[in-house]
Amino acid sequence: MQVLEFEKKMLLVGDAAVGKTSLVRRFVIDKFDDKYIITVGTKTSRKVLEFVHEPEGVTVYLMLGVWDILGQKEMERTHQMHFRGAEAYMLILDGTRRDSFDSLKNWADSVQAVCGPIPGVLACNKLDLRDQFQVSDQELASIAKELGLTLFFTSAKTGENVEAAFRLIGDSLCRPILRKYGGQGGEAAASSTAGKKPGVGGR
Repeated sequence: MQVLEFEKKMLLVGDAAVGKTSLVRRFVIDKFDDKYIITVGTKTSRKVLEFVHEPEGVTVYLMLGVWDILGQKEMERTHQMHFRGAEAYMLILDGTRRDSFDSLKNWADSVQAVCGPIPGVLACNKLDLRDQFQVSDQELASIAKELGLTLFFTSAKTGENVEAAFRLIGDSLCRPILRKYGGQGGEAAASSTAGKKPGVGGR
C-alpha cells in the first residue's frame, strides 16, 4: 500500500450566525458551544483525514486546512483575499433563517470568481431545529443542483452529518491525487514524508 500526504485548503462560507464556527469546531474537536461568537477576520483549523483506496493500492493522509470566513457581506474584498488558493468549499445556511438561503448564490459566485469551479457541498445547518425551517427541501435541492453542490442537512449541536459532509469534500480532493499517483508504483511516493502519518494541528 502506497502512502501519500497532502495538504489542501477549503473554505466555509455563508452569512453571519449560520453556524460555520460551530460546524468546524464539531468536525475538528467534536465539541459544541451554543454561545454565539462572532468570527473576527478568518479562523483557520486543521484536521488529518485518512482515505484508503484499495483498488489503487493507495492510502492518502489529507491535512485539511479549514478557513472559516467571516460572514459580514460588506467585507467582500477581504473575503476574496482569503479565498485564494482554496480547492474546495462548504456553503452553509441556517435552515431557520430565510435570508441566509437568499444569500447562497452570491456566496457561491464570489468563491468561483476567485477559485474557479471547485468542488463543494451545501450544508443546511441546524437540523436539530427542523420544525422551525423557513426553507423547503425542494428549494434546497433545487439550489444545490443549480450550484453543482451535494446537499447535506447538518447539526453542529448533535453532530449529525457533519463528519460526512467534510469527508465528502476530502474525498473530492483525493480524486485528482489518485489520478496522478494511483497505481504508479514507486513514483507515487512523491511526498518527502511518505510513510509517516502527519500530526493533527489546531487553530
